[in-house]
Order: sequence, then structure tokens, then C-alpha cells
Amino acid sequence: MPRLSVITPTYNQAEFIEDTIKSVLSQSFEDFEYIIVDSCSDDGTEEIVRNYEKKDPRILYIREKDRGQADGINKGLRRAKGDVVCWINSDDMYFDKNVFKKAIKAFESRGAGLVLGDAWYCDREGKFTEYSPSDRKGGDWLIKRWYYIVQPSCFWINRGKLLDTSYDFAFDWKFFAGLFDTEKKVFIHEPLSIYRMYDDNKTGLDNAARRKEIWRLKDEFASSKADIYWSRELYRIYKKAEKTGNDGLKRRADLISRILFHISGRRIAGF
Repeated sequence: MPRLSVITPTYNQAEFIEDTIKSVLSQSFEDFEYIIVDSCSDDGTEEIVRNYEKKDPRILYIREKDRGQADGINKGLRRAKGDVVCWINSDDMYFDKNVFKKAIKAFESRGAGLVLGDAWYCDREGKFTEYSPSDRKGGDWLIKRWYYIVQPSCFWINRGKLLDTSYDFAFDWKFFAGLFDTEKKVFIHEPLSIYRMYDDNKTGLDNAARRKEIWRLKDEFASSKADIYWSRELYRIYKKAEKTGNDGLKRRADLISRILFHISGRRIAGF
């Protein structure tokens, strides 16, 4: 059995997926399986993955329609045989060849149940834009107000936990908040991944649908009344902005969110 299972969900990401695959297969720690779950891409993704599948027996390619990203990841999680598991989306990359080695060492030497590393954000072309530390020095309550971790820099003990497919945007937030409740966390204060941020990826597409899910999730977390209220108001503002075409409403709301975040001691988070 492999020590680590790596999962990549994908759909029509031929522009980026080869960078993702290379960053996985180049790792100095080699005891892993690599499960790529493709929702029947029609843009050349299949040809790229098949080419690598022929060369590396650690790759398991699953090509079938799914019911969204969370469902695709769950297909990989159900097949995962590793003691430790992670997922990296098909437009992101691992930072260098020693990422897996560093993560596995944290499980072995520090008794981790969940390992979280720092990350770089980059643009569509791969240019670094912002550094994101994994440890924001807050209590476990903070993750239920503010989703500050970067998902491809996270690794966890495989206990068969799956994502909530009733969420399209916030499934990862709910998943990791649950791990914060149950696992011993170890932070690696080094970059483990490069997270690509651009206008039409899921995170960059900050729309009313995403804001509605955040409001729902904050309510499920039983966050503070003020935090839930502001999440609801943000959804309403974003919905109005998209209905009227007035993006200025979003920009003003985002500015107010940042002000509230700081004056509330991070207890009201609108992002």
C-alpha cells in the first residue's frame, strides 16, 4: 500500500494540468499513488493524462462524468489506499520536489493528523502575486469565520472522510474546518504549493452563488450573529450587483468587509 494518495479532480484544464502532473511526479518522496479524476474533458486533457499514465504506473486515471468538483474528489478519496491523503486541483502545483517528504516527516516525527503549509498565489501565467502563511495564530474558532488556509498545501491522515457534495463552492472550507475539530494540526512554515488565481477559476469567480453558500456555512457553523448577518448581507449585495450590473456594489462591500474584519478582531469575516 502506498504511504500517500494524491488526488487531482479535473475538467477541461488542458492549459494547466501538465504543470500539475509534473509537480506531482517530480517529488523526491516516491511512495505514492496519483489518482486523476476527469469529468470527461473534451479539450485535450485526456491525451495529456494518458501520455503520463503510460509512463508511470502510479497514475490511476478515472474518466467519467461527476456531479461537480466535490463529487469528483470523493471518487478519488474512495479509491485512495494511502495512509495520508491530499488533493491538488488541475491548475495548481507543488512548490518544489521535496513537498511530500516534508509532509510525511511531519506525520512521522510530530504525530500530526493534519499538516498545513504556506503557499504562493500566482496569476494565470504562473507569476507569483502574494504569499499566504498557513498559521494565522488564531484559535480553532478562526477557521469557521475565515477560510485562510490554502487547500493544496494540506495533507491529512486517511480516515475515509468525504466532502459534502451539497456545496459547490464551500465544500473544502467545511471539510477542513471539520479536520480542525478532530485532528492534531502541524504547521510547516514553508511554501508547499502554488495556487493559481485568475478571474474564471472557482475562487476568482466570487459571485452571489458562492456568497450564499458562505452564509449557509456560517449558519451551519453556528458562528456569531454578527458574522452570519454580514455574510447574509454580502450575498444580498452581490445578488443585487449581478442583477443590475453594478460591480461597484461588490467593491464597496469588500472594503467594508476588510474594515469589519480588523475592528472586530477577525470575528466578522466577509471573505
